[in-house]
Amino acid sequence: MNTAESEPDVQFGLAVRARRAQLGITLDQLATASGVSPGALSRVERGLLSVSLRNAMAIARGLDCELSELVQQPVAQVTRAGDYLRFVDDNTGVERLALAQPTPGIRLLQYSLPPGATSSHFAAHRTGTREVFHILAGQVRVWSGTESTLLQAGDTATLVMDTEHHFRNEGEIAASLMLLVISPGG
Repeated sequence: MNTAESEPDVQFGLAVRARRAQLGITLDQLATASGVSPGALSRVERGLLSVSLRNAMAIARGLDCELSELVQQPVAQVTRAGDYLRFVDDNTGVERLALAQPTPGIRLLQYSLPPGATSSHFAAHRTGTREVFHILAGQVRVWSGTESTLLQAGDTATLVMDTEHHFRNEGEIAASLMLLVISPGG
């Protein structure tokens, strides 16, 4: 199981453990109250076991709370500086930081481009996908198919990206941009 798939299991397990600690009850006591075995509860709390809806509801009843209290997303999702996924093209020097993916279908990226550098040529996205470019420094030309738009520092553009696309630093100084990719249907 990869990390993205196990994240809800881990979050649910942490919420169960926190609620059980708040109530001051043991795994055995929760097992008695919920009808879920102590071994299964232990694996749930460690994020190693996905529970059925029936068992999740039984665990919530055993913890005297609503299921929604155990499955709510955290208020804040923080990625600390230096923990971003970082990709650098050795040939062009273009750097991409994957800053956030708050929900499926939405990604926030930051690009840095040396003078004259061109990004990879990206394949067409799903129909209806939009990319929002905000230029932090420099000037960047963005191509969507055969059409292009020149953006300066401070400019923001929303472009349909359901065709092959790429971008290039057209200036004499390093350029940087924020890119929000919004794909319909996640």
